[in-house]
Formats: sequence, structure tokens, C-alpha cells
Amino acid sequence: MIVKKIKLGSCYFLVVDLMKPLSLDQEVYPGDPKPKREVFTDIEQTGWHHYIHRLADHHFQPHGDAPNHQNPDMQDKGIEVFGLEYSFNSAFMIDLTATGQVINRNGISFVVEITLENLLPYKEHFSEKEAVLLRTGYDRHLEKNFPHDPELLPYLTADAAAFVASFKNIKVVGTDSMTVDPDGVHTAHQLLKEKLIVESLVHLHAIPREKRDGFYLQTTPVRIVGATGAPVTAYAFIE
Repeated sequence: MIVKKIKLGSCYFLVVDLMKPLSLDQEVYPGDPKPKREVFTDIEQTGWHHYIHRLADHHFQPHGDAPNHQNPDMQDKGIEVFGLEYSFNSAFMIDLTATGQVINRNGISFVVEITLENLLPYKEHFSEKEAVLLRTGYDRHLEKNFPHDPELLPYLTADAAAFVASFKNIKVVGTDSMTVDPDGVHTAHQLLKEKLIVESLVHLHAIPREKRDGFYLQTTPVRIVGATGAPVTAYAFIE
């Protein structure tokens, strides 16, 4: 179940799960190590099972990037810097799948390049909200666990990233891509270094179209001191 109606206090919310369970066959960024599981204790011998999962920092759907990930001047700031102020925020979503920029691979349509022109019509939303989700259509690709081509991973152009970075009220930038930069480039990560970048979100298509201008977003990372990234608990709460 990825969508559920719940009651919190006196309010009802439609909650959309923006996560995909991590599995050992998880497709990762080409060249990165895949998740591994080791048996620490065996239930037949000790009476309990205890697994150790070796996951590296960036093999999750979704995951958060820490400032030290691609910023040489912020090596003392791991994922632990993102506290409660980054966990619950007012949000909106920009869906680019209806634009003329889409390409089709494996029956899935998505946009590779997120441009400034894509974002300018939402300037008012950027000035009012605290988080933005950028849906390119790649969430469908992640859900199918297809292999990734670095040259086709959606990303923000430099001027688009600079535009987002200019809004100090925006704390969280979420995307359904595995990255916000094209392969070998670090511009967007460096421009957005003051914000929590959440990548590899899934099920963004399940957020109702009529509610995409305003909802609440939970993005709570596992705060591992010094880690360059960590899994993120991500839900959209829609009144």
C-alpha cells in the first residue's frame, strides 16, 4: 500500500509513501557497490537472527545527501546536520512529465534536464513553501528497478539550481532522480549545499494532481555522524 487515509488529531490526511524498500538486488549508480547482507548470528545456533547490512551511503530510495558529499569546504558536516527543521515542511511539487522535453526508455517517459524555464512559472510557490519536489517521471524507472545509465539520469542545470538556492526559505529539495547533477559535475550539489537534497523518491505520481500546489512533506534522514548520505523516511501528507 503506497497511499492511505489517516487521522491525526481532528484532521484527516491522505498519506503517500515516497519510499521503496531496499533489497539486495537494488540497482545502484553504475560502479557503486551493491548492498550486502551478512549473518552475525544464526537463529539455529543462538536462538535469534542478527543480520548486518552493508549499504554504503547512497543506495536507498530515497536517500539524503550530506553537505560533505560534494563540497570540499564542508567536510565537517555529515548527514547529522539535518535536524527537525528539515523533517517536516510545507511543500509543493513540479511535475515535468507533461512537457515537450520527455524521452522514452523501456516504456517510461521522463525528463532528463530540469531547466530554469521549467521552474520560473512556480516562483510564487518557491517564495511561500519550505520544500519542493521535482518529478521528472524517473520515479517509474526506480519502481521497476531498471539499470541506470548515468547519461540519462535527470538533473538540474546550473541556472535552475541557482534559482532554487536563491530561496532561503526552501529547506528541502526532493527529486525522483538518483542525483541533481549530470555525471561528473558537482554544480547543483554545491549550489544547494545549505539544503537537504533528497534523491531517488518514488511514487510521486501518486500525489493527486489537484493537491500538488500544497501539502506537507516529511523527509527524516537517519542521522549518522560524518556520513555523506543516509536513508530518508519520506511521506507526503495531503489534507
